[in-house]
Amino acid sequence: MNKPRTIPGSVVVITGGTGSFGSTMAKHALSEGASEVRILSRDEAKQDAMRHAISDSRLRFFIGDTRDLESVDRAIRGSDLVFHAAALKQVPSAEFFPLEAVKTNINGSANVLRSSLERGVRSVVCLSTDKAVYPINAMGMTKALMEKTAMAFARDNQDSETSISVTRYGNVMYSRGSVIPLLFLR
Repeated sequence: MNKPRTIPGSVVVITGGTGSFGSTMAKHALSEGASEVRILSRDEAKQDAMRHAISDSRLRFFIGDTRDLESVDRAIRGSDLVFHAAALKQVPSAEFFPLEAVKTNINGSANVLRSSLERGVRSVVCLSTDKAVYPINAMGMTKALMEKTAMAFARDNQDSETSISVTRYGNVMYSRGSVIPLLFLR
């Protein structure tokens, strides 16, 4: 069966889907005609808030963590497109707990990539950060290694129908942890 390559008619998975990117992407995918949008997140309070904010029967929620391959598999099974936004994104958190950043940003990403390849997902887009360019902190380093991991999966699976992409985001205005309020709204 040919899986859709575009959003209309697709089953879309967004890991870390209750964050600023995830909620915006979910709304976009629904407006573009996705047949289903799955949110994989470990934050049930944010899932509940999102469920109330976006009242759409095509929106489904999965409690889970990308660190756990079983919860990733459960969300990705039968999907077409995956947007991987789950990450530890706060610089101080990664500095204080670098091994947690490794577990989430690198190992969790590998779980998403592995599951997507094994289940024949058409496209996986991994979100990275501008801090991965010349990383000087643990968050940037783990996101840079996430990028390398994604490239390695793509290189090692060239015959796969799964397309693996990485995109870098800069500081998103008013997202949680954005430095913009700190710098300009004092």
